[in-house]
Amino acid sequence: MKSNEIRLFREKLEQDQENLNIRRQFHEQYEWLEGYWNGRYRGNNHIDQFDREFGDYFWNLGELRDLVRDLASYPPIGSSKSNFDSTITIQRATYYLRFSTNLYEIEFPMDSDNDKEIANEWNKSAFNGSLTIVKQIRDNLFHGRKAELSEPQYTRNKELISMGVRITNLILEKLEDVENQKISIKKMKI
Repeated sequence: MKSNEIRLFREKLEQDQENLNIRRQFHEQYEWLEGYWNGRYRGNNHIDQFDREFGDYFWNLGELRDLVRDLASYPPIGSSKSNFDSTITIQRATYYLRFSTNLYEIEFPMDSDNDKEIANEWNKSAFNGSLTIVKQIRDNLFHGRKAELSEPQYTRNKELISMGVRITNLILEKLEDVENQKISIKKMKI
């Protein structure tokens, strides 16, 4: 970003306090999730480890599936590292959520003939796919690439970040519950 772009974007956010607040909230909430993952897991595959430990619990929350349905309805999110083209990982996750889960009552319309083939290449869970997409939103935001001033991209980014806020907030709200359930299950097995 150039200095004048930063100034213009900051001025726009001053006029759009809702967007400013959701950006700050998402940044903070994702920071807390990363802190939780860093304290709990080793290595770099925190989403995979979190999914293995708690993914079933979270995916069975109807509220989460409702949020993910909205998120997966957007075109696959681009990557700031790939000139904002979506990566194959994000395409796989998005198309998997669209075509290989029961998120939609009617079949989601395909963008191209090979969408279902791409979906079939996703070899992780639906919850993992959801977090992978949220992480892409985070990566674009944290690396200064969600600062477009022009429409419709400004509104789209605001909507995506807002979905990221709602998903991360739900996960954070349920962390203690899911940990306590896991402890209770362990005690029952003893």
